[in-house]
Amino acid sequence: MTENVRTKIQEMSQGQDGFTVGWCDGGVSHFHFIWLRHQCECEECGSSLNGVRGLRLDLIPERPKPREYSFDPDRLRVSWEEDGHISTYDAKWLRDYCYSAEARAQRKHRPVLWDKRIAADPPAFNFSEVEDSASSRLQMLETVCDYGFCKVEGAPGLANEAGRLIQMVGAKRITHYGDFELSNKRMSNTSSDMATLTDKKSINNVGDIRQALQPHCDETYRTSTIGITIFQVFEPSAEGGHSTLVDGFEAARRFREIYPGDFNRLASTPLTGQRFDPKHAEGELPRWYRCTLPMIRIDDDQDVCGIRVNERQIAPIDLPHDQVVPTYRAIRNFLKIVYDPDLIISFPLKKGDGLIFNNQRVLHGRTAFKLEERGRQVLTNSVDLEDFYSNLRILKGRLKPQEPIQAYSQGMVT
Repeated sequence: MTENVRTKIQEMSQGQDGFTVGWCDGGVSHFHFIWLRHQCECEECGSSLNGVRGLRLDLIPERPKPREYSFDPDRLRVSWEEDGHISTYDAKWLRDYCYSAEARAQRKHRPVLWDKRIAADPPAFNFSEVEDSASSRLQMLETVCDYGFCKVEGAPGLANEAGRLIQMVGAKRITHYGDFELSNKRMSNTSSDMATLTDKKSINNVGDIRQALQPHCDETYRTSTIGITIFQVFEPSAEGGHSTLVDGFEAARRFREIYPGDFNRLASTPLTGQRFDPKHAEGELPRWYRCTLPMIRIDDDQDVCGIRVNERQIAPIDLPHDQVVPTYRAIRNFLKIVYDPDLIISFPLKKGDGLIFNNQRVLHGRTAFKLEERGRQVLTNSVDLEDFYSNLRILKGRLKPQEPIQAYSQGMVT
């Protein structure tokens, strides 16, 4: 089916509350008059794309009526009865924003779930190809959207070049750690003084330990938690320190199937994550973050759209007495699935490798590594989901303008 056929109007009829459009591919759409009047984007009414609108919904009649209308394969024109205002709607725009149940389901992005079998051929991209080719960059972003992660090989592996990979994903997120996270906050962002993960007398960041880390989501203590995480390896471990990943959406699918009652509990019960940083920077006040949200987020269609799992950050559970034990049971059952080796993939990252993943879907960890003279050096940056999706939409709009806008998962925010 060609795009030309999909977005061409074949016939149209007027009903009591709206127009019914028959498309050349056999599809049918119904648009309410109130929706059409409010969505007029003429010069006078303005556009929601830039937020400059002269149109006010409260001044539109509750039941606007067309005085007359006309159409051709490429557009619909309506003259409104109340004020004679003329609205023109592009046929492709109408088809792309059709809100029938079928169209909305087709527009919704569907993630590709995976388990340990993906380790045989994990999604990976070459840094130079992604940097030089907009189409390769779009494919990389679409892969992260579909699978929740991808590897990037052949990056410079130097701190002063790290921004090249980050900017292809989105705008750098800034938190109280700054725009990157290192274990030694006194070190500056240069290739010669990246933080080295070694033994310390005082540990206040789990990144400073060499023991294995179970799969987890970062910063569950923030109301606006990390969206996309970007690791870049400057110095790998000689032994151990392999990255581990788990598809949280697949874990949630299994959890829902095996323990439906426990799934519903974790999708509806708010749990608090917290982080106390007594001295993250010289001369500044300590930081104490707390955020209370469910561990699993589902959308209006009851699909899982966000995961928030980090048992190390669970604050003392504050629930009615009769809910405490059942909630612990639900968390234990979910963690047993999350930590199941059948779901975990593990792979080494060498110097110049990058790892990009959705922190609100994919849980990450690492295997233990030995204390070494040079030390393991990994830079962590993050990008908010909205900035990641912005880059994805812009590239897709330029390279695949014929495709309709997709509705992407909003993660823990619904």
